[in-house]
Amino acid sequence: MPVNYSVLMSVYYKEHPDYLRQSMQSIYDQTVPTDDFILVCDGPLTQELDAVIADMQQQFGSRLHICRLLRNGGLGKALNFGIGQCKNELIARMDSDDVSYPNRCERQLLVFQKHPEFSIVGGIVEEFSDTIQH
Repeated sequence: MPVNYSVLMSVYYKEHPDYLRQSMQSIYDQTVPTDDFILVCDGPLTQELDAVIADMQQQFGSRLHICRLLRNGGLGKALNFGIGQCKNELIARMDSDDVSYPNRCERQLLVFQKHPEFSIVGGIVEEFSDTIQH
């Protein structure tokens, strides 16, 4: 089931660096990896967030595309900009504090494969404590 898909995420200066790292790592660990990860930096970030992004750039390599907006314009504007940067028709949306199961994208891609008439697929949300896993 080789299907290319993009991942779209926005991050801004108030996000916790460890949450961002976990979120991006959960995309890296997908059973069907993305070939196009668009990370929109919504305005200037903290040094800690920039350090996480630099580490993840090493891990993802050329699959991670970092787009930096000069000013924080809000999530909607950042995502609208990011959609224009995605190279694939299918886009997996992530918030910078979301953690995806390793087979999330694989399962969603299978739904699109079985139901080409679908335009959107969602999943269940599980809340968990704010304890950061190390």
